[in-house]
Amino acid sequence: MEEVQSQETCGVTPRWAFAGCKPQAIEVLTALKDRGFVPVFAACMPEAPDQDRHDLQAWCSGHGVECVTSSDLKSVTGRLRELDLLLVCRFNLLDHEVFDAPRLGAINVHSSLLPAYRGVHPVSWALINDERETGVTLHRIDPGVDTGGILATQAIPIEERHDLWSLTEDLDRLSARLAVEVFDFLSVKGKLPEVRQQTGPGSYAPRRSADDGRIDWSVSARSLFNLIRALPAPLPSAFAKRPDGGEIRIRQASLNDRHPVSDAVPGQILTCNGEGWFDVACGDGTALKCQADLPVSVGERLS
Repeated sequence: MEEVQSQETCGVTPRWAFAGCKPQAIEVLTALKDRGFVPVFAACMPEAPDQDRHDLQAWCSGHGVECVTSSDLKSVTGRLRELDLLLVCRFNLLDHEVFDAPRLGAINVHSSLLPAYRGVHPVSWALINDERETGVTLHRIDPGVDTGGILATQAIPIEERHDLWSLTEDLDRLSARLAVEVFDFLSVKGKLPEVRQQTGPGSYAPRRSADDGRIDWSVSARSLFNLIRALPAPLPSAFAKRPDGGEIRIRQASLNDRHPVSDAVPGQILTCNGEGWFDVACGDGTALKCQADLPVSVGERLS
């Protein structure tokens, strides 16, 4: 976190609440608890996946923290006015009356280097777009979508070993470290770090649908590798069509041993091995090694 000087020197033990879900929430909460920062209460969305709600409720039960259920936190706005801060991590958009209720307002944990990839699926889109790095930003919540002033940010490289889940795990651990830094600053200085406004061109990471996983073999092998690793199980995998109209799901891909193919048609199966891997021609004149949910045959053409 880029340290910012504060004129205020009084310490404070913040009274705060949490709203969020996903494994990222547990990483952040656990890191803060281990540092001595335990929320007054935590909130989960009723529409969150069952496992996410169960995990948050179990964490709260194990640490003596009240867990409430709310989609918008309006029912607990009065309680928020009695607190110093609201920390949000993968939650619904909040109304002005909610995010301004605590003394210091509300801050959000977002898995991108804002202003790039605002929105709901920043990690997937960073992979698909072949970004070389991404990161985490802690920012103030304002009426926009991930547009508030930045409190802390840090980048990490995107490596070829990463798929959506492994990159998300690395970002979740980084989220926890940055949250601890911000809370440490608050506990010493009595206020949050000064914000810096987001600068540079912004972009959005819109919600993805299953249809977005349709493979276009005319693009480069690297582009297809990025799409496939952005959609690992249990998500609906990237898919292609077979000559008979059937669908085949591409579970994994590898850029290892990529080689040129001079006269193959994009989508054509070039080689198969006994472990379910096969080479398929791509639009940049190279082959991509893939693994699918169904067997394929040499010479078959996927579309």
